[in-house]
Amino acid sequence: MENKNLIIKIICLFFFFTSCGKDQNIPYVAELIEKIVLESQSPAEGGTPSLEDLSEAGVKYLTGEQSQYEVAISNIDPIPTTLTELQQIINDVNGDRAYLGNTKLVWSDEFDVAGTPMSSKWTYDIGANNGWGNGESQYYTARNENVIVEDGLLKITAKKENFEGANYTSARLKSQGIYSFTYGKVEIRAKLPSSAGTWPALWMLGSNITSVGWPKCGEIDFMEQKGWNKNKISAALHNESSSGSTIHYQEVDVPNSTSDFHVYAVDWTPYEITFSVDGNQYYTYSPADKTQINWPYNSPQFIILNVAMGGTLGGEIPEDFSESSMQIDYVRVYR
Repeated sequence: MENKNLIIKIICLFFFFTSCGKDQNIPYVAELIEKIVLESQSPAEGGTPSLEDLSEAGVKYLTGEQSQYEVAISNIDPIPTTLTELQQIINDVNGDRAYLGNTKLVWSDEFDVAGTPMSSKWTYDIGANNGWGNGESQYYTARNENVIVEDGLLKITAKKENFEGANYTSARLKSQGIYSFTYGKVEIRAKLPSSAGTWPALWMLGSNITSVGWPKCGEIDFMEQKGWNKNKISAALHNESSSGSTIHYQEVDVPNSTSDFHVYAVDWTPYEITFSVDGNQYYTYSPADKTQINWPYNSPQFIILNVAMGGTLGGEIPEDFSESSMQIDYVRVYR
């Protein structure tokens, strides 16, 4: 009987001290997380917090760069207060889905290699695809007649010609399956085609379009131009809250868009998507209550560059149209 009582006492003491140890550890972890957040917001030279600090706080899977963890933690809002929240930030960095401030150049094409665009960065949509859902008239190809790099510029040329049953050809480049990202700033320096009937576009689509479809995947158009007004460009967002003739839309004057180069940009963060021309912001999209209906923009997107003919925004194509090109100096992504 005494042995049984002794065993019971030992078990009780074990649970008592174990639970005390856990209780004492809770404020310790909280203090570590607070220290990590403060150090991330005001990092010392050489970088803090260290991977050791994160590991000591209980964070796992520290397979990325310390500097990226630091930036991601400093940019998150609200700030993390639990190990679960801190771990999610680390997981997002590891999965290339964290917001890193959009200031570091991480991907680009300067178009400094003449000839066919680099296959390591671009692939193509090919065909007429029943007007691409917009009543467009072109057949997209990957021929050098429609897309080529020369003189340090990417040139996408829409042409009037009979080809595979279509009356016009052009090109549509995309980084789908090659490069996609979540949150970032994209800058594209471009000169737009001058001919009426052309519909140039610089835009992005959710990489999950193949599984969830459009507009559920989300679309970000950071430069489109109507075929009948070459003095303006527009930005738009398409999602389940509004698509097609979307209400998430804004135009801005760019009177010399077809004669001069301009930098068209989108700055995409977890909180808002801002559009600018030459650094001048003209539209911000930021729903107060973000849901998957109006904000599918928390998943990777890929870049698309194209010139369409006719259709919804291209409008009527003049009888005397022969060809017209969009020229792009560079595409740069900052994260």
